[in-house]
Amino acid sequence: MKKYLMTWYGITDIRASIQFGEITGPVLGALLAEDYTDVVILGFTNSSKKGADFHKDMRKIDCSNLLEVGGFIDSFSNTEESHEYFYQWLEEQLKHANKNTRIHFKQVNLQHLNDIEGIYEADILALDTVSAKKGEKLVTLYLSPGTSLMASAWSFAALKYPDLKKRLIASPCANSPPENVSLPSEWLEWHGKQVMTTSDCPEQYDVIFHLFGEQRMPALFGITHFSSKKHVFVNSEQFPADVMRQFIDDEQFDEISVSPFDPENVRSVIVKHIESFPSNARIGFNLTGGTKLMYAGAFSACKKVNATPFYFNSHANKVIYLNDFQSSDIKSIYSVEDFIKLNGGNLPIANTGHWGEIHNIDDPERGKLTQLLWNKRSLIVQLYGDKKLNKFNDKEGVDFKLSGKNISVELKNGRKATIKITENNGKEYSFSFLHWNNFARYLSGGWFEEYVYAGLQPLLDSKKIKDMRIGFEISANKGAKSNQENQGIYIAGSIYQEFDIVLTDGKRLYVIECKSGRRSKGEFVEKLSSITRQFGGVEGRGIVASCFAPEKVPKEKALQSSNVEWVFGEGLVDKIEAIICES
Repeated sequence: MKKYLMTWYGITDIRASIQFGEITGPVLGALLAEDYTDVVILGFTNSSKKGADFHKDMRKIDCSNLLEVGGFIDSFSNTEESHEYFYQWLEEQLKHANKNTRIHFKQVNLQHLNDIEGIYEADILALDTVSAKKGEKLVTLYLSPGTSLMASAWSFAALKYPDLKKRLIASPCANSPPENVSLPSEWLEWHGKQVMTTSDCPEQYDVIFHLFGEQRMPALFGITHFSSKKHVFVNSEQFPADVMRQFIDDEQFDEISVSPFDPENVRSVIVKHIESFPSNARIGFNLTGGTKLMYAGAFSACKKVNATPFYFNSHANKVIYLNDFQSSDIKSIYSVEDFIKLNGGNLPIANTGHWGEIHNIDDPERGKLTQLLWNKRSLIVQLYGDKKLNKFNDKEGVDFKLSGKNISVELKNGRKATIKITENNGKEYSFSFLHWNNFARYLSGGWFEEYVYAGLQPLLDSKKIKDMRIGFEISANKGAKSNQENQGIYIAGSIYQEFDIVLTDGKRLYVIECKSGRRSKGEFVEKLSSITRQFGGVEGRGIVASCFAPEKVPKEKALQSSNVEWVFGEGLVDKIEAIICES
């Protein structure tokens, strides 16, 4: 009898093949743990990525530098070069272990990582090929490598082959051998019922179970998208779900604790919890979060009670019903504050960052000055650096007077602000304002934040973005009330995080860091990447908006980052808009 292992391969496998760390990788681990005659490996190929010189670049990597390792893997994963390297490495490892397994490697071009239709089609083609082979065979579908959608697609693709002898396996962690995952006898029965099920209210439920883990956005999408009388969060002790209470009424909230790497425990705990519900309760399962083995257990429980499973593909802005792979657009999240409250660790908001709350912001002369500073940005930057204009930033009302070539600025009597700019041809621009005691802060970069915000305002007006804030601040004082309720509670040094500009298009969070000066160091790129991931989740996007072209170090760091892009110079606002619209 021929024994086939069918699997996708992912980042952990390519990391193992490059030998960054001491892991074997899921695919090799499975092939070493059991004898297979054949292995069919599917590899996602991202046609937009082109690895330059895989071997040459790999030799340059400092294996002890996690950022370098991560940047290299991000650059070369899902490319033809990495596929070829992984294939050769796997072949050598099997030969060294005296395994006579034939490797069948197939590159799969997907629109993106969570292209469920492309994933499902690739699985069907692979299973068609194997099922057409003559003779007795056992097909093992490996659920651990790749994404959760890749795991679920194997399961549903197998439903099309009721006469094919098959089983499921999964690994509890990267270095552990795979374990059998029970194949419920009601697969076909459940699938048939689900496909035939119709409802006038497909987005209304009595109860929704949410798999809840480190990533919280899927749960928020579930609450926003569906109407439900009760939301039950399935989590481990490591990831309590109390943070979700602020988005629903107390009577709607419930949570149950499970062992995240024990699918049978997950299944049994959920099924027992359902016993208290009426027999005709309409139940949904949000299977997007949690671990893969939580997914397997919850999926089994879902089938046992004939509930409806769905998955939020935030990359494509789709909620996918896993019973028949029908999909619809995810409903929008309309407030930046929802993202911050979800991921802000219960820290209070110090400044909501509304444009209209900025003193004097609607003064037409201020708008003209902001535009002029953009046009003459090479002049204002003279006052940065050793001129130390920024030393007055946190000293509101302190007098100062600074000048450079063709530019002079002054704050007099702690309130009267003036600025003069002269062109080489003698043309002079002069502005004077009363009651502008934080003038230094504006000149040090606040003007550039206002320029970017004003440039993106048409996107807000046209509803292409749903919400946008400037100078949004989170306090480090956990016990404090919001700034609107308790004026003056925030003192210097109490701000946990400030965002120059933060916005949402309803699907993901964008954090824009505005840099009006020249930068030679790149540590702020890594910081922006971390902040964006913390508050925006895996789909968050960071943007460095710069007056000037980046120097070598920060440019390289931005290129290596998977969630930060750098825009600068002429057409800057159009470039930011292109990033948002493309996403």
